[in-house]
Amino acid sequence: MAEEKSLLEYVRRQAELNQQDDKKQQALQEAHAHAHNHPNKKKVVNRLARIEGHVRSIKTMVDNDRDCSEVLIQIAAVRKALDNTAKVILKDHLEHCILHAIEKGEGSKSLEDFEAAIDQYLR
Repeated sequence: MAEEKSLLEYVRRQAELNQQDDKKQQALQEAHAHAHNHPNKKKVVNRLARIEGHVRSIKTMVDNDRDCSEVLIQIAAVRKALDNTAKVILKDHLEHCILHAIEKGEGSKSLEDFEAAIDQYLR
């Protein structure tokens, strides 16, 4: 009975967390009502295309029974590439979205939303 109760509590807590995440996502979407014309868009799209190709090659490595350590090294490289791409996006967000919101008098809301995005990213 104790296991059932604890499982039920776990399921309820997960549902609460999911609902909070949904509210954060909705707030983030509402905060971005302006046009996104970032100077680094092409750079980000190109990086993501390279990452996509890299992930496909890792999948091929696994299909071909390559050494686990080689696969892990390639996964680490993809993670680093994603982190570097995120840095470009974060910089653009600060330089364009946040500044745009401040100019419109919505700086504090935009910063709250930015904090929520950072929390999601760092999970």
